[in-house]
Amino acid sequence: MARARPIAVLAVMAAALTLGACASGARSDFGFSQREASAPIGFPNVRFSIEDDAAARSIAEQLSQGVPKGPDGHFDLVALSGGGANGAFAAGLMAGWTESGARPDFEVVTGVSTGALAAPFVFLGSDWDDELRRAYTDGEASGLLKSRGLRAFFGSGVFSGAPLRALIDAHVDDRLLRAVAAEHARGRTLLVATTDLDAQRGVIWNMGAIAAQGGPEALDLFRQVLAASASIPGVFPPVMIRAQGRGAEFEEMHVDGGVMNPFVALPQIMWGWDDPSRVLEGARVHVIVNGKDAPRFHVTRDAAPTVLGRALDTVLGGQLRQSLAANRAFAERRGVTFRVAAIPEDFDGGDSLDFSQGSMQAVYDLGRALGRSGEAWK
Repeated sequence: MARARPIAVLAVMAAALTLGACASGARSDFGFSQREASAPIGFPNVRFSIEDDAAARSIAEQLSQGVPKGPDGHFDLVALSGGGANGAFAAGLMAGWTESGARPDFEVVTGVSTGALAAPFVFLGSDWDDELRRAYTDGEASGLLKSRGLRAFFGSGVFSGAPLRALIDAHVDDRLLRAVAAEHARGRTLLVATTDLDAQRGVIWNMGAIAAQGGPEALDLFRQVLAASASIPGVFPPVMIRAQGRGAEFEEMHVDGGVMNPFVALPQIMWGWDDPSRVLEGARVHVIVNGKDAPRFHVTRDAAPTVLGRALDTVLGGQLRQSLAANRAFAERRGVTFRVAAIPEDFDGGDSLDFSQGSMQAVYDLGRALGRSGEAWK
């Protein structure tokens, strides 16, 4: 039954795409040149594209001057992957890691999809563990898959985006925004990835820079980016972010960051960096995969929805393993410690679309036990 719901969702998505092909929503008319120079209205310099050479040079220049280190003398980065309901795994692992007494004070926290939703709480430290636990285990997420009924056949998402936004609004408030801004001012970094469908690019957002501007506009953009990063294409509607470029205003279409990046640890724009001063040597990178990271055998029924679901699962799994391998190879060349935690293969559960309270509590408890014992890492 763990695979039945994703396949059913994909079947509805396929039907919706077929029947709603001519029912697209209205968009502003804008060109590539305007998009190249665009920024969210009122928020310049809060993001960069993963494919942006200028961003790569800027990051390399900053790193050449050294990396920030915490009280323990290390530079620590934790990357939280996508995985839907399995985001409860990272929430539990963080709580257990805190209880073990070995949790680092992360200098950089990154999040993609469900990992993006958890990232601000992880960034703010162990004092926010209970808030993170409640977001994943108190049953609030059980209503995320709210059907749009027949409207699903004439829109861009099978399920309504309202419950996701309501969940975000309930936990991401002015208090959290001010706390993120304060940590940003200390030199720590919180990054969240989305996918810009118009430009077909992965976008990395500096959430601390957004929070630092303060006010209702900053809070709204902060929430929008989190919602966009968690909006699985076809399942939830995309998030439209108002932007301007070269005198024009338009809506950018952003969806799940996992479309381009299963996680953001050592971004691909850094993979060719020489690091002549060895400034990254001794750094520690921790990747938390909210799911299982090995191929899983399953006899696939010869039916379109089943084949589609299995193929998509295979593509995403392959992308995850390739990213892990590339990051690991980079880390080994640069003297960086690289560790990965994932849901064990023998765990009976972990359906990414099972948002029931019981299922998410079980995944949370698993992560907490592994984080407390230290057995999560490999």
